[in-house]
Amino acid sequence: MKFVHIADLHLGKVIHQCSLLDIQRELLFELLDYMKKEDIHLLIIAGDIYDRFIPSQEAVNLLDDFLSQALLKYQIEVLMISGNHDSSDRIHFASSILSQLGLHIETYLQKEMTYVEKENTRFYLLPFVKPSHIKNLYEIDENYNYQEAIQFYLSQQHIDSHYQNILITHQFVGKTSLTSESEIPLSVGGSEVIDASLFQDFDYVALGHLHAPQHVSRQTIRYSGSLMCYSFDEVKQKKSFVVVDTKDMSIHLHELHPSCTLKKYVGTFKQFMDIEFIKKKDDFLAFELQDDVLIPHAIDQLRSLYPNLLQITYSHIVHQQKQLSSHSIQKLEEMDTKTLFSQFYHEMKNLDLTNEQIEIVNHLLEQVGEVYETH
Repeated sequence: MKFVHIADLHLGKVIHQCSLLDIQRELLFELLDYMKKEDIHLLIIAGDIYDRFIPSQEAVNLLDDFLSQALLKYQIEVLMISGNHDSSDRIHFASSILSQLGLHIETYLQKEMTYVEKENTRFYLLPFVKPSHIKNLYEIDENYNYQEAIQFYLSQQHIDSHYQNILITHQFVGKTSLTSESEIPLSVGGSEVIDASLFQDFDYVALGHLHAPQHVSRQTIRYSGSLMCYSFDEVKQKKSFVVVDTKDMSIHLHELHPSCTLKKYVGTFKQFMDIEFIKKKDDFLAFELQDDVLIPHAIDQLRSLYPNLLQITYSHIVHQQKQLSSHSIQKLEEMDTKTLFSQFYHEMKNLDLTNEQIEIVNHLLEQVGEVYETH
């Protein structure tokens, strides 16, 4: 049996006021055509269906059209979970009825993981969850981080090793996994990261959340990545979807072919104004100008040739900002705590500390120092 693994559709995504919905439609129906050609009838969608909790009507219509054709025209069974961008209530609507038609949706954490059995394979559906969801479900007092919470939750499950077991989930897996600017962090300070070793009971793990196609720890724990680039730091990534054959767990990545995508180029203003410099001019573009001086109304002039030019930057300004940032950090590191506090107070209040306030600060810092030394 073969199935296709996709994730992070982000339907309704807008970049710099430009909607990507038409390109997303192209890619979804390219996927259906591929599955028909290869006679594949099972599709996994590992979360972040929409780009926003409250999606636009156009995004909802696209998902409805896509799923309707997948189920009714192409006879494709769909297993779908919610991601951190999705509203569980909205996506879960009518799921019990749709399941009878071959659309299996899970958006809520269950004490016993929902699974769909196909031949000798069980597909487990675990939507995006926070530690608080697990704490509330099991009525426990411990304040778990993501690693501890998922570890506890999986320890409560009974995964039958007589079956081939496949997990569909939407979490941040692997400390060294490649991230992108377009992803929203799940928590503050990196506490959302969980280790791939938690999934040792599963033959394949279909992940969603990170937009770069990649495997984590082993080839069969894998992010399919987003269907297209959603930020300019993704332009070098080869976007694809994953085709898995459960007979031997072999994996094939099939690249997608959007009519327009995000591209980033480096050159001078004169080069960009040369009509032959870039052949495909209707992509969503970012230009880094190598000119030493600012060009008046540069973006307006360039848009006469490149209608979807979204961003321009200047190399020398970027370099100066990096140097300034590096110098500022070094300067801050050289300051003592009292000077840092005084500077911070001035920036926040636009006032200097009075002598009385300086004495209070000095006294508090001395107290903190004493506590630190005794511990």
